[in-house]
Amino acid sequence: MDLRECINIQEIGHGKTVANAAGICRFNGNNFLLVDIPGTYSIMSNSEEEEIARNYICFGKPDATVVILDATSLERNLNLAYQIMEITDKVVVCVNLLDEAEKKGIHIDFEELEKCLGVPVVGTTARKKKTLDKLMEKVEKVCNRRN
Repeated sequence: MDLRECINIQEIGHGKTVANAAGICRFNGNNFLLVDIPGTYSIMSNSEEEEIARNYICFGKPDATVVILDATSLERNLNLAYQIMEITDKVVVCVNLLDEAEKKGIHIDFEELEKCLGVPVVGTTARKKKTLDKLMEKVEKVCNRRN
């Protein structure tokens, strides 16, 4: 996947300052609608960002939800992954910023993390195409097993 292949990025929402952004991405001959919801550490609906994120995951009926966690502060971010996994089993956990984690001497055992969480887990460095391809492969698998 080349991020330049993502097209038609636009905000979707109802005139709110905080909104979702969406774009089409082509991967393995398939089109994927990617929706970027506001960044948050929780979906407990204490803020507008959390409410928008929760509502999209609950009512937008996504074929997969990618939860992007910061590899440099994984423990703090796992709470969000657990909350989303309570709502849907169509989750891929993406641990991003591996390059920054490596600089800090942080090593993550992705196989063990995947086993503990019970959902696909992939590590990425957003600037490396190869890691983004691995992410899209996992997303494609989750989407193909939809009911």
